[in-house]
Amino acid sequence: MRILFQLASPAYVRIYGSTIRLLGERGHDVLVSFDDADKRAGGGATFDASGIAGIVPPLPPASRRYEGAVERLRATSDYLHYLDPRFAESPYLRRRLERSLDGTLRGLTRLPYGSRAGRAALAGTLGLERIVPADDRLTRALAGLRPDVAVISPLIGRSTRNRRQTDTVKSARRLGVPTVFGVGSWDHLTTKGVVKARPDSTLVWNDLQRRDAAGLHSLPRESVVVTGAQLFDPWFDRAPGSSAGEFAAQLGLPGERYVVYVGSSPNIAPPEREIPFVYGWLEALRARDSDLGVLIRPHPYNVRAWADEDVSRLGAVVAPRAAPSVPMTGEEDALYFDSIHHAAAVVGINTSAMVEAFIQRKAVLTIGDPDFAETQAGTPHFKELRAAAGPALLMAGSIDEHLDQLRAVLDDPAAAAAGAEAFLLAFVRPHGLDRPATPIVADAIEAAAA
Repeated sequence: MRILFQLASPAYVRIYGSTIRLLGERGHDVLVSFDDADKRAGGGATFDASGIAGIVPPLPPASRRYEGAVERLRATSDYLHYLDPRFAESPYLRRRLERSLDGTLRGLTRLPYGSRAGRAALAGTLGLERIVPADDRLTRALAGLRPDVAVISPLIGRSTRNRRQTDTVKSARRLGVPTVFGVGSWDHLTTKGVVKARPDSTLVWNDLQRRDAAGLHSLPRESVVVTGAQLFDPWFDRAPGSSAGEFAAQLGLPGERYVVYVGSSPNIAPPEREIPFVYGWLEALRARDSDLGVLIRPHPYNVRAWADEDVSRLGAVVAPRAAPSVPMTGEEDALYFDSIHHAAAVVGINTSAMVEAFIQRKAVLTIGDPDFAETQAGTPHFKELRAAAGPALLMAGSIDEHLDQLRAVLDDPAAAAAGAEAFLLAFVRPHGLDRPATPIVADAIEAAAA
């Protein structure tokens, strides 16, 4: 078969690279189109698809004469989606979409959560979306690629670039090409807006996401396939590239025993808030423990903000200090893996690195700080993580409580990580810890094409 992947940027190779390679190995003709092929976190590596997939130019954006009105319609739908009472504790999600509203649309910001007018307006905008036709230019470009199935991710999003993937679903429908919506990450179904054109099949990690796909996006449950999270497959089989001593010496840590702070994205923890928070956490930690090493691992999109911070006086190290490539090089990937593998415990606010820590059976701790209330406990995806993790995720309401939890973890790390397997079965590999998700994803794509 000929399988087309339309991905937002090369960053999505981290999510779908293993699936693309497996489909190529199965003998399929795989094409990959990046909407923004130049988007890089660090400006380094590119996706090496030689012998596996063909990189094709970006699909053209729709060019209907009323395109500006369509974009406003889609921005309005996304905003109204967050007036659902299920998002009443997530004003942050609503507020960051307000910048998409201009002119008379600003009046929508006066609508309260759960209002009848808001529900009616969302039904109206989605009804109008159904009569927006497929774009002729995009349809011709898609027809020229002759795919048997199109895999689209993220499909939903706050940017015009991501919203325009809606048009690929419409053009594929006109051509009779089946479409697969790949849910790229744990937060996409709850933070990136609403599905506006129904795909034929939707691939999700777990039953929590299946519920969100049906309940928040009105996708038929029978079209939603639970596959597990294929992007984490390498973490189950990988071995560290260095010993604990070698790793500590490489980074300049004072000893082999350390805790790693894993940073969150700028949307969750803007650096102007995250950096002072980490300094306060380090100072409180040093008042209790003068010997424990600390590694600060910034989120790739926050690395530049951390690059000039000197935390050595607090017995800590920042690594990396240069933004990694997209996708990461082997050396960058090894640094990330080893930083968690050798750590005695992992601390963060709200980040997928917590999932990777659970795979390594590490104790994971978080702190409910008021500066991050909206982007932590106030986000549905973090609530889902907490529900799946149960007691394995140690959440403290204060620094003092957190430090007590950390001390208990350091005294008995095995007990602290005891609930990790239950979390992984619920969240990452629902078909069994010994079953990689990548083949299940590939099977689902083949089934959609058939």
